[in-house]
Amino acid sequence: MKKKVIIGIVVLTVLAVAWCAIPRPLVGSSYQLDYIEYQGETLHLHDDSSKAEREAIEALLRTYQRSAVARRGSWGGYSSLCLTGGDGRRPLHIVLNDGSGGGKPCFMIYSSAETGGYPIRNGEKLMEELLAILVK
Repeated sequence: MKKKVIIGIVVLTVLAVAWCAIPRPLVGSSYQLDYIEYQGETLHLHDDSSKAEREAIEALLRTYQRSAVARRGSWGGYSSLCLTGGDGRRPLHIVLNDGSGGGKPCFMIYSSAETGGYPIRNGEKLMEELLAILVK
């Protein structure tokens, strides 16, 4: 009996570690981008002239992944690229800061800063690709 309990605990531990190690999609298919903030400027993406740009950014975000485990982090700075949107259930905020404007680098997605955020995998590359779209 004791052996079965130990084996059960080991199996549950392995499953928990595996669940935490598997990356999740950064945003789902229902994600819609509302606006972007960068260097004190806000870009609203609701008019027809920015529709193609918004769709390109949303498609790019769907190709990235995030961690499965929430963490606390420092949220940005002046050089941050902040994207705000939602998936129909909750707002989602993406903060990309490479640390060039001071502070620590931060690449996170969160719904509420109080509960922490999820680190974005390859956040530096995502920031570069977004800036290439935005700074034309």
